[in-house]
Amino acid sequence: MTSFETAHVVEAYRERCDDRIDVITDGDRTLIVVADGAGGTGDGHIAAETVIRETRANYTAIDNSTDWSEFLSQLDFRVHTGETTAVIVDVHPDRILGASVGDSCAWVIDGADITDLTRTQNRKPLLGSQAANPAPFWHGPLNGLLLVGSDGFFNYAKREQITPLMGRTDFFAIPRACVDMVRLASGDLWDDTAVVVCRVRQARTSRKRYSI
Repeated sequence: MTSFETAHVVEAYRERCDDRIDVITDGDRTLIVVADGAGGTGDGHIAAETVIRETRANYTAIDNSTDWSEFLSQLDFRVHTGETTAVIVDVHPDRILGASVGDSCAWVIDGADITDLTRTQNRKPLLGSQAANPAPFWHGPLNGLLLVGSDGFFNYAKREQITPLMGRTDFFAIPRACVDMVRLASGDLWDDTAVVVCRVRQARTSRKRYSI
């Protein structure tokens, strides 16, 4: 049975972090959820937490991209406080599916090749606006690495530096390396930053999934 392993990190650039991530493992299925609450609304973290909570409560009934897009459309009206991005990546042994809205991103990186799963997403309006327009996506089986993150990484990372980083960095250290890539010389970040990486589980028993 194909299974997946993940590593992730979330780091705030101010006292409170509005980014939220969740990784759900259910048999041979792994879901990755990234929600970046809009800081300007003052309650973005609450909106992001709603995405995480509602996804956990409803994922078992969803098995295609269209339904994921519809789930986010309905969730747009259930986010009563704040606004947020959302990207849900539902990884199965034979396919990757999901939906997104906002500017959090999901890429499949296979060597030097990058497939942006979220390339057709609508950056605005966000969930909680009651006008969001989520976009579904579908991809074949995972080859290489799946990289999912908030705009705190994707808005500031240089695309040409990302694939070399993936190739030279230990898998479990990739999220931290991604955050360090976009760190200012002062050591601060431009924005809250969340990064999740996923791959087919390797044949070894000495390493375990962890988060930082």
